Amino acid sequence: MIKLFDIVKNLNNKLVYLIVVLMVFIFYAHTLNYPWRYFDQRIIYDESILPIPRSFAEILDYIKYFGIHNHFEASNPFYSTISNLRGTPLDVIFNFIVFWCLKKNPLNYHLFSLILHILNSFLLCLILLTLCKTYIQQSLSISDFQRKAVVIVMTLGWAFHPINIESVLFATNFGALVTYFLCLLVIFYYLKNSGNKTIPIHLNIILFLYYLFPLFLNEYSVTLPIIVSCYLIANYYLVQEEMGFKNHIVSILKQITPLLISLIVFIIYFFSFPAIRTTQENNVIISLERVFWFAPQVFMHYIKLILFPLHLTIDQTGLVQFSQSLFKPYAIFCSIVFIGLCLLLLISLFNLKKNTAYLFFIMVGPFFLSLLPFLHVLSPTYCIASERYLYFPLLLLTIGITNFLFFLLSNINKNKQKLVILITILLVTLTSCRAYARALDWKDSYSLFTSALKEAPNDLFKALRLEFLGSILFEYGNTTTSKQKGQELLTTAIDTLYNSLLDLEYKRLIHQNQLPLIIKSYGLDPKTMRAKVAYLLAFTKIGIDKDSFSAYQILKPHMEDLSIIDTQIIDLYLGLLFNNNLFDKAEEILNKAIKNRISPTTLTIMSQLQALKYKDIKKAEHYLKTSFKLFPYDIQTLTYLKSFYQQTNNYEQFAHYSFLYGIRMHSIEDLKNSYKTYVSLNNMVMAKKSLEYISSIDKAN
Repeated sequence: MIKLFDIVKNLNNKLVYLIVVLMVFIFYAHTLNYPWRYFDQRIIYDESILPIPRSFAEILDYIKYFGIHNHFEASNPFYSTISNLRGTPLDVIFNFIVFWCLKKNPLNYHLFSLILHILNSFLLCLILLTLCKTYIQQSLSISDFQRKAVVIVMTLGWAFHPINIESVLFATNFGALVTYFLCLLVIFYYLKNSGNKTIPIHLNIILFLYYLFPLFLNEYSVTLPIIVSCYLIANYYLVQEEMGFKNHIVSILKQITPLLISLIVFIIYFFSFPAIRTTQENNVIISLERVFWFAPQVFMHYIKLILFPLHLTIDQTGLVQFSQSLFKPYAIFCSIVFIGLCLLLLISLFNLKKNTAYLFFIMVGPFFLSLLPFLHVLSPTYCIASERYLYFPLLLLTIGITNFLFFLLSNINKNKQKLVILITILLVTLTSCRAYARALDWKDSYSLFTSALKEAPNDLFKALRLEFLGSILFEYGNTTTSKQKGQELLTTAIDTLYNSLLDLEYKRLIHQNQLPLIIKSYGLDPKTMRAKVAYLLAFTKIGIDKDSFSAYQILKPHMEDLSIIDTQIIDLYLGLLFNNNLFDKAEEILNKAIKNRISPTTLTIMSQLQALKYKDIKKAEHYLKTSFKLFPYDIQTLTYLKSFYQQTNNYEQFAHYSFLYGIRMHSIEDLKNSYKTYVSLNNMVMAKKSLEYISSIDKAN
């Protein structure tokens, strides 16, 4: 070990970066050959949300014909009843470029994510070296050996932390990794130039435009200006102690002005679209409970997950512990910690000249602010907790802990210094072993869902993962034995769900009226959980028996109160009502659902109802056009539009939507229909365009 210290001691910064980059790559290299997983990654290879362009020209055509305002509903019926209708223009454009470059090869996506993770590790290393240089020059005496050893160990400690496995191996998470990479560049820029009181105008413009990109890619970076302010405030106290507090604030506000302007532009854009909404009731009591009761318990779960990453699962949201009433000891403890933390941060802000206040502020402040978008404080979200949400907050916490280690090492003797570094290496080694085991869980769909099954917190999640495992074996199994095992798992899932219905009914009778409103609002109460169990039961049985009436009977008793029902459950129920010719009941459900839960299914079925029952063609067309406006790339919407215009003999529109469906789905048949119709309408420009697409698809096939 002493020889290792000597090697590190003689390294220059470039070799430190090289060691970090190589070790991160080697650690994750075995994951590059992992196949697609039967999870959200299906949205890529199935092209369910956006098509995969075959050429750059095709990207331009997609933007021309479909636009860039494509909304999607962020929801999961098993996690909560909250759904968020979201959509940002840069997200669409960026995804098109990525899809065009990476196509449908899983290796490309895994490599892209790994490269982003390596870049983020490199930037963390760069930031840590920048911070510790400030310590060396201004305040603390730290040797070059200590500096490099701590930086390498802490960087790898973050890069190999078990909760980061989901972020790196979850192929659809590349947008978040890009966002965090851009945020880290901003932080590094400000730290590197923290001594400059003014920023040139051209750099202000660049920063303004630069920060707009991650904001419009996804909303995770909304707290970045305040995070940067934390580091600048702390740095000013280290390097310019003679400045007064007011002068600090004024100077910092001037520096972060371009970031603040970008944030204001984003907020105006966000609230200018009424379609972007959440389904949670706008109630003062619920909002207060969410911020001061719900969020603290989510926060405590994240703290436990960081410190003791033992129970890792894609269903992390189900593991969050909530009290059954407002004033249970655990809930009170979490709220005290949460509120106390906020007060301590405020107190430390005005006492940064004291080492303890400074270390607390730099460690907790940026971490807390980066976690804020995922604590349900700013807005409720469907996913209560997820490992991938901790990727950036853990990185900022690592920066804070490294500051503490620098301070500690500068105030102890050499023997204790080596002991501290050895303990740090040991902890990083232990977490790395857990991370490697977690990476093996992600090697394929079966192992991923098996690991989730082991961590299932209740019968609903147990049955959910049994259903996934059974479906994989039953549908994709190559042998009779695997198909039989799949059938057995599905049967076990059904039995588990029936038992869960009985158990939840008992809990409903005892606890339903005692629960806080926020628990009911998120659909975590026994009554709503029974509806979720019934949904999964109906979904599983219809997949096996193909009996829509039996599925309807299972779901019917739980559909009285639609305010507690997730959009996907409503969509299934509407489909069952139509399959069983229960049009009046379907209309009743639609009129209630469409007020709060807009989806392509509700809009297209409402269109069908207007056309078939009321013969109101204009209203039917209105609902389809509304669906196309909000969800232009939605396959169901395009299918109904071309069918609608064919039935109403509107050949121009039929040709248009046949063409759109053809290029969206790479369908030669629909492109041929559009070609023939355009020729008959003497629209040779679009007829030629249809032929060009037919030719390109033929070549690709």
